[in-house]
Amino acid sequence: MDEFNFFEYHAQISQDNIVLSYKGPLTDVLLAEFIRDIREKMQKEDPKIGKKVFAIFMELAQNVLYYSKEENLFGENKDKVGTLVIVHNEDHYRLITGNLVFKKDVPILEEKCEIINSLDREGLREYKRQLRNAEKSQESKGAGIGLVQAALTSSNPLEVEVQDVGEHFAFFILSVSVKKTAEEMGE
Repeated sequence: MDEFNFFEYHAQISQDNIVLSYKGPLTDVLLAEFIRDIREKMQKEDPKIGKKVFAIFMELAQNVLYYSKEENLFGENKDKVGTLVIVHNEDHYRLITGNLVFKKDVPILEEKCEIINSLDREGLREYKRQLRNAEKSQESKGAGIGLVQAALTSSNPLEVEVQDVGEHFAFFILSVSVKKTAEEMGE
C-alpha cells in the first residue's frame, strides 16, 4: 500500500490559482490572520461570494483546529496541525483542508459526509437541528454541524479523500466548491 505524500499532492495544485495555502500548526491567532487576508482578497472580487468562501473556510478550518490528531508541541502549547488551501478557478473556488485522523474514525467521518451529501436543502437544515439537539461525545465539539453548514452554504456536496499514513493514522482531505454564478447565491 502506497503511503500518502503530501508534497506530491500539494504540487498538483496549480500555483497560479492559489488564494491561500498553508501547512502547519494552527492557532486562533493564525486563523484570525488568514480570515483577515481572505476577507480583504474576496472583498475586491465579489463580496457576496466572498462571504460564502469565508463562512465555509471558518467551518473547515475549525474542523482541523479541533480534530487533527497531529500536534506540534512548542513549550506548553499543543497546536493542531493541518493543511488549508483555497484555489481560485474560472467558475468556482475550491476550499480544501487536510489533517491526520485515527484510521478507526474514518468510517464514521465518511458516513457523516455521505449522509450530508444525500440530503436536500431542507433535509440539511433538519439534520443540523437534530445534531444541535443531540448529546455530544467527548471527541466531538460540534457533532458535524460545521460540515452540514459548509454543505448548506456552498450548495455543493462535500468531497472526501482518505489516504493511509502508517498503521494507525489516515490523512483526511475534505474539499468544498463554491460556484461563482448568480444562481448559486440562493440561501
